[in-house]
Amino acid sequence: MVYAENWSQPSILELARSGNFQALNYWIDSLLRPEGIYARVEQAQAGCVQILVEFQREFAPDTTLLGSTLREGLVKFICHQLWRLNSPAVEGVRIHARLAGDADILWKQSVRIVTPANRQRRRYRSLPAVDWVKFKTYRSLLLVGSALASFILGCWVSYHEALTLRLVSPVSGYQQTAVMSGPPPKRADTVQAALEVVPVVQQKQVANPYDPTVTLMFGGNVNLSDALGASAANDHQWAFANMDEYRQADVAMVNLENSLTRSTLGSGQKQLNFKAAPESVKVLTAGGVDIVNLANSRAMDYEEPGLVETMNTLDNSGIQHLGAGRDIKEARRPDIIEVKGQRIAYLGYYDAELHVADQGKAGTNPRRNNRVAEDIRALRGQVDWIIVNYHWGVELADYPGDWQIDLARFTIDQGADLVVGHHPQVLQGAELYKGRPIVYSLGNFIFGGNARRDYDTAVLKVSLKDRNMKVEFLPVEVKKFQPKVVKGAAADRILKRVEQISSIFDRPMGSSVVLDALVQPGATLKTPNSLLPGSAKSGTYQPGRSSGGTSGESNLQSPGQPKPTLILPTLPAAPQQPDNSSFFPNGTGPAIESNPPPNQNLPPRIYPTQPQNPSREPEPFTKEPFIKEPFISPPSPSQGAVPSPQSNLPPRAVSFEVALKQQPTSAIVPGTSSKRSKHRIALPPIAGSIG
Repeated sequence: MVYAENWSQPSILELARSGNFQALNYWIDSLLRPEGIYARVEQAQAGCVQILVEFQREFAPDTTLLGSTLREGLVKFICHQLWRLNSPAVEGVRIHARLAGDADILWKQSVRIVTPANRQRRRYRSLPAVDWVKFKTYRSLLLVGSALASFILGCWVSYHEALTLRLVSPVSGYQQTAVMSGPPPKRADTVQAALEVVPVVQQKQVANPYDPTVTLMFGGNVNLSDALGASAANDHQWAFANMDEYRQADVAMVNLENSLTRSTLGSGQKQLNFKAAPESVKVLTAGGVDIVNLANSRAMDYEEPGLVETMNTLDNSGIQHLGAGRDIKEARRPDIIEVKGQRIAYLGYYDAELHVADQGKAGTNPRRNNRVAEDIRALRGQVDWIIVNYHWGVELADYPGDWQIDLARFTIDQGADLVVGHHPQVLQGAELYKGRPIVYSLGNFIFGGNARRDYDTAVLKVSLKDRNMKVEFLPVEVKKFQPKVVKGAAADRILKRVEQISSIFDRPMGSSVVLDALVQPGATLKTPNSLLPGSAKSGTYQPGRSSGGTSGESNLQSPGQPKPTLILPTLPAAPQQPDNSSFFPNGTGPAIESNPPPNQNLPPRIYPTQPQNPSREPEPFTKEPFIKEPFISPPSPSQGAVPSPQSNLPPRAVSFEVALKQQPTSAIVPGTSSKRSKHRIALPPIAGSIG
């Protein structure tokens, strides 16, 4: 007979789920300690767990890290861990943060955690009170009289039957979130641009209205004249017939390099002028194009009459346009499009002084650095994303000039989220600068004005979800002016070419990257249900999705210039493990000893000196990884019933209600080391072994 007493001993996870605060402390602290963050968990009082987190002092100089980026990720990470625990004893968490060795609290935040376990507990806890009310009501009705009692009793029973059906009916994760969060604050229907107030265009015609991800598509040069008409045989559906990706995008854009006019007044300064009949706009509408750039070298081929007719034709077809106008105000006007709650600003500039728009003079929007800066800064706090288009460079050049690189990076410095270039007619490289993508040229897309009918190119697909931007190249082969996204060897050849010409940059952009949104002073939040500045200090949170920022007590100031976004923790689903397995892999404990805290109110645990082995300085920026994991979706609402004690993730999407209280706090005392301000930290992912 084998004696196996320890087989029946509960795991760390089981103890934590049962309400053992020492096991909960051991769990949370072991996950944060390797990253230089110490955690101490206090016993739950009235279902609220108190957690004190202490940062190493090497993070003190970086106020943005402690006050916004790291705070948001840390609160999200801790809440997700407690949500996964699914303990009926944990109904909320109160987090205190400070520097190790400093008694002053940096910030506090309270979060209510709603899980299937505590939701069901609260419902059953309320049943005795409901039964007592029913008993008293029935007793009163018996004293009133049979007729009146029967009438009132029938109404009462019908009401409670309907209420019971509502309580037991399944509620999806999205419905639960909507009930707890309420309608998001309404945003203004206009935006104040640099020169004027611009209306916001609501994009409601989307392929997948229930998908929270917003997809944007960018193509290169499009010319609907000459040889394209002969190949298409006047079939307006033909050109985009194989480009379903464009029709499925929420907002699709191209650079239109011909006038849509019947005018014969060609520009005398050019030997070759491009135009197409106004009916050719049906090629764009059939292809799913929503917006075109007119800040280019062909917008004024037929002078002011041709430009005005082109803009009128686009307006009548429901296609937005930018970068040219009847005067400088219209030429400089941005297009603001809101789709699925994401507000996107488009700007377009032509890098030439030819046919420049002015007061009372039609033309294109000239690229002047001071105007670019003014336009971006005027929009930055009112929109979620800013996209800048440049018509620039040398035709058929494989690489951009140094002045283009400087201009693109200057644009990112002013607050742009994406720079897209066109005109060279061939693909050029792409880079990442301060966590923002720059695509120098997308080449020709559908260019009927060129004798070359077959060529390789690419389109840029941008996906926006919460505070994340996913950027990827889709390889395209063009056969007789008809483009098609390809796979296999042809795709590898095109993407390898993009990779090759992008290798000249310090941080070349790969074929697919996922980036976080920049944290900018005064910027609006990226999540549709997130709070806007100045609104009530409460909100919702879904596991696996960015919270879009939180507010609470803090004495930290936003820096004057935006900094590159740090990598926040990802929340992948952990694999299943045997029922009695330990929470830690191979039965091991945390990397550094972590004793359970004494049973007393938080704080103190203060380290008067810095840790003996502080985190090392990161490698030079050219060696840091930029590619991140793909988007993480919340758990599917249809994945079964309430989880067992050994399950890893509850089946329903769950919400956290944030309730914040204002408390006076003290200022941070910056550290003395000059090498610590660029410390990079990533919160740990969920452990691979779950009991």
